[in-house]
Amino acid sequence: MEHHVHRPAVLSSAPSVVRFFVSLSIACLASSSETMSPGKLRQLGEVAFSSQRYEEALSYYGEAVKAEPENSTNYYKLFRVHQRMRRQNDALDDLTKAIQYTPDNVEYRKQRGKMYMSMGKCGEAAEDYNTVSGLTEEAMRAHSCKISIENAKMFHEREDWQNAFNAVNKALSFTDTSPELLMMRAKAALELDDYYSTVMDAGKVIKLDANNIDAYQLRGDAYFWLGEHEMSKNHYREALRSDPEHAGCKNGHKLIKKIDKKAKKADDAAAAGKHEEAIAMYEEAIGYVPNHLNFVRPTLQKKARLHSKIGQHDRAIEIAQNLLEVDDESADGYVLLGEVQLAAEKFEDAVRTYKQGYEETEDDVFKEKIQQAEAALKQSKTKNYYKILGVPRNADSKEIKKAYKKLAILYHPDKNMDNQEEAQKKFQEVAEANEVLSDDELRGKYDRGEDVFENQGGGGGGHGGGHRFHNMGGHHFFFHH
Repeated sequence: MEHHVHRPAVLSSAPSVVRFFVSLSIACLASSSETMSPGKLRQLGEVAFSSQRYEEALSYYGEAVKAEPENSTNYYKLFRVHQRMRRQNDALDDLTKAIQYTPDNVEYRKQRGKMYMSMGKCGEAAEDYNTVSGLTEEAMRAHSCKISIENAKMFHEREDWQNAFNAVNKALSFTDTSPELLMMRAKAALELDDYYSTVMDAGKVIKLDANNIDAYQLRGDAYFWLGEHEMSKNHYREALRSDPEHAGCKNGHKLIKKIDKKAKKADDAAAAGKHEEAIAMYEEAIGYVPNHLNFVRPTLQKKARLHSKIGQHDRAIEIAQNLLEVDDESADGYVLLGEVQLAAEKFEDAVRTYKQGYEETEDDVFKEKIQQAEAALKQSKTKNYYKILGVPRNADSKEIKKAYKKLAILYHPDKNMDNQEEAQKKFQEVAEANEVLSDDELRGKYDRGEDVFENQGGGGGGHGGGHRFHNMGGHHFFFHH
């Protein structure tokens, strides 16, 4: 459905006083031109046209038309000015009137044929070319373009989008400035999930016709499916300024606001540690538009990580595997699956996942990931600092600090007078684990399977030359509750 929107003409950036005097001078010229001959008016119009004073030229030629309304030359002169001013529809009207009074003029017909081609009206162009010159190269091009457009329209009606795209693409090889054809290709591209092509073609239409509301909607739709919601809203809003009741833009803008609001609430809940609440809201946001892959994919990644954090490892792994089934060439997908497998202590699975990710994507990120997973596998058979603190491998600093404080109180020798020796051993393990995992540099070494302390033999296995908490008897250890 076409939406015709009236916009007031944009004024020049010149000061209002200057605009006033320009208008006044044109009015004076129009008044004095009443006594001039048509030939003189055309002559003055030509001078103004050559000096790029187009409004003045239009005034002279307009007076010439009044004096000689059936003189095709007057309309041709107007055509040249309107064409230079890029007023294509006005220029076409002028040329059609010129041909009306001089139908055998070859130059007029060729010019109109050229205009028709630029506007994507290839059938009309073919008629003009055939009238004046027969089967020329221009006529053959116009005819081929006409056939392509007819095919494109037929495929559009059938919703055969690939063939529609191919046909209109061929038509645009003859004329690449037709808003109608560009819109047809943009629509077909959108249906084929080729969103970047839609963005480009709809953008070209907007440059050619800033009042084309449907082009704003198409571009907004494409940005939406690309997951670029802010850009999408900007296009919808721009269209709604001109047509507040445009259904497509209105509904699109409303949907994005609804999705983004729910996703923001979920993000805030996750940041506040309300993981189950965040999971529920992510599910709700996904439910608004479950086929929106570029929104659903990153949202499911967040959801999987939250399931992993609260110990729902099977669910986290299931989500990650499902994401990989949708896109098995996604580096992010393999990273996520390996990450939640590590958190579930499925170390061998994580190693396999990261190796497969590297084979499928050749992304260098997996070199470090493989190293980390192999280190975790090795550590699982010796001393595992994460296990000592009872936290997952993807735990953040707050979780590590919280776990450490809890265990430090539990195993503090002063709290275990009946079993001080065993408590001392546990307490030292907890302190050592915290020392490593609360330090970003040491934790990085540990995760990569490197020696954490000097004189340490083998990766991730405790101090080789004693421990700073050894034999402290618990009397010099302080912490805050």
